[in-house]
Amino acid sequence: MSTGIEHDREHPAEFEDEHALVGAYALNAVDERERAEFEVHLAACPLCSADVPAFREVLGRLAATASSPPPPNLVARALSETRGVRQEPARRGVVRRLLRPRWKRFRP
Repeated sequence: MSTGIEHDREHPAEFEDEHALVGAYALNAVDERERAEFEVHLAACPLCSADVPAFREVLGRLAATASSPPPPNLVARALSETRGVRQEPARRGVVRRLLRPRWKRFRP
């Protein structure tokens, strides 16, 4: 299925299928050209016409939950619970491997 989107740097091949733009369109994360082409598709596609409002409803709910403040004692409780936990010692050779040049790191 061809969308008329040319394969260039601005519009990579992964957006060849109009259905792949539903989430980005609902987030307003498409450029003007993609928006115009998707809206032409949207007018004729019942699946996408149903998906866009559903995506926006979910995004609204996520935004509402993400904006709620954490409980006031969360930081203090987390710090108090982790104070007594000791860090495990590094396994032998791990630091040495990490200090190797990148191309040698995964060699035995």
